[in-house]
Amino acid sequence: MAVALALGACSGGDDDEAPPAASPPAPTDTAERPGPDVTRYVALGDSFAALGPTDAPTSGPEACLRSTRNYPSLLAGDIGPGEFVDATCGGARTVDMTAPQIPETPPQFDALTADTDLVTLSIGGNDIGFGDIVGCVVRAPRVADGAPCRERLDVVTSDALAGLPGRLDAVYAGIRERSPDARIVTTAYLPLVPEHGGCDFVERMSPGDVDWSRSVTERINRVVVDAADRAGAEAVLPDDAASRNACAPVAERYTDFTGIETASHPMHPTAAGHRAMAEAVADVL
Repeated sequence: MAVALALGACSGGDDDEAPPAASPPAPTDTAERPGPDVTRYVALGDSFAALGPTDAPTSGPEACLRSTRNYPSLLAGDIGPGEFVDATCGGARTVDMTAPQIPETPPQFDALTADTDLVTLSIGGNDIGFGDIVGCVVRAPRVADGAPCRERLDVVTSDALAGLPGRLDAVYAGIRERSPDARIVTTAYLPLVPEHGGCDFVERMSPGDVDWSRSVTERINRVVVDAADRAGAEAVLPDDAASRNACAPVAERYTDFTGIETASHPMHPTAAGHRAMAEAVADVL
């Protein structure tokens, strides 16, 4: 279901002319890498960025469910920016970058400034009706043949996916206009359903809708990554995301169907998923 993005680099060197006694100590695996020098970090996005563990405090408007332990907050703790502003909000769509999502709450783009030099972005899922898709596959009675949710929603979803590239291009243009020197790192969507097989939760879904759910995630991640490429942004996803889906063992899940066993929000990233995403972003920085 996921677009796997392998990220990393290696380097090394020799000094054949130096005598052994004068050679510097060999680097060890525990050596710390220097962190990026970030003056102002702004996090933008939807619930896959905003919602963290259910037992963590939240900040900002109550309706946003903006966690203090979501991946932007974890990343900020890792890289130590001079200033960190988390503008993410559950339910956000691309239009909420420039218009208030909640009354008396500023648009997310209001957090952007000329001196912002790092922006993370998670957006697009609600533009294609993520909530409607999830609600359908959870509630629709299982049928051995057919795909009731695909039959009900695929036309609307496909139309929304066709219009999403233009909306994402406008988002990137808006970020560049307000923060021209910012480095933009886009996070793709962590998968819920495994690429093959399943588990008890998946077995209760119609097989045709399981395949359709996989397809929708693949399609939106392709759109998200392509838009980031066009904008000169960097798209990331933990390289083991596909195997850490909601059917994985509890301790290994990056997402969860119900959230009960992982103290996470249903159909959203777990604490481990947020940590993995924070590390994926830090790796490209």
